[in-house]
Amino acid sequence: MSRNPALDLPKSQMYRDMAALGFYDLEGWTMVRNEMRAYQYGFQTMLELNDRVREDWWPLTCSQERLEEWEGLLALPPRPQASLEARRKGALAFLALGTEGRGQPGAAALLAAVGLEGEIREDFPARRLTVRITGLGEGYQDPGPSKARLRGLVPAHLALVFEDARGG
Repeated sequence: MSRNPALDLPKSQMYRDMAALGFYDLEGWTMVRNEMRAYQYGFQTMLELNDRVREDWWPLTCSQERLEEWEGLLALPPRPQASLEARRKGALAFLALGTEGRGQPGAAALLAAVGLEGEIREDFPARRLTVRITGLGEGYQDPGPSKARLRGLVPAHLALVFEDARGG
C-alpha cells in the first residue's frame, strides 16, 4: 500500500472531522483511534482497488499485464513482437464483433480481430467459406494460431478453406 493508515491518520479528513467534534480522545492508543485506523485502512484498500479496476477495466487503457489477461480470455493468438497499441486495438476489435447497432461483423473486422488480412468469400450452397489471406496483422509471424481462432468463430456447419495469397 502506498500509505500507512496508522501513520497517516492525523492527515486524514476523518481524523480532522472527529477531532473537531471534541468528543473523543484521539491521542495515544485509544479504542476510538484504533477503530478509526481500521476504518481508514478499509477505506484506503477500497480506494486502491477502485483505482486498479478503473485503470485496468478496458483494453485501450489497461496495464500490459492486464492486456495479456484480456488476450488470454479472448483466446487471441500471442504476438509479443507487436506494439502495445496494435495489441490493444486487436483486443478491442475482437470485443466489438457483433456489437449492437453493427449487426453481424464484416469479414474484414472478423479477420482483423484474429490477426489476419484478406477477404472471405461465401459459398452457402456448398456450405463453405473461403478465406484468402493477403497478410498478417502486426506482430504475427505464423497464420496457424489465427486460423485456429477463426475456426472457433465460424458456424460449425460451414467448412472453412484457407488460401494463402501472401507473396514470398
